[in-house]
Amino acid sequence: MSIEMSLLFGAIGTLLGVLGAIITMKKDSKNQGASEASIFSKVDYIARGVDDIKLDLKDQARKIESQNERLIRVEESAKSAHKRLDKVEGNSNED
Repeated sequence: MSIEMSLLFGAIGTLLGVLGAIITMKKDSKNQGASEASIFSKVDYIARGVDDIKLDLKDQARKIESQNERLIRVEESAKSAHKRLDKVEGNSNED
């Protein structure tokens, strides 16, 4: 009878150990899933931020290109004005 009781207690202990391990694995799996979901949401947030930065950089590049074109036109206009002034001064020196 003592052998039967020890086998029964051994079987119950083994069963409880297996159940405890299964419950622990499920909890770990749930915690890991929550952790991964948090990481994925943070990565997604960072990706959206990077996309916004890229759009801002493209907009800045367009503005700089526009200003470069305007600067070239102003320099050409100033050069033309200097030539006209040189002609006017040359004509007034002849008088």
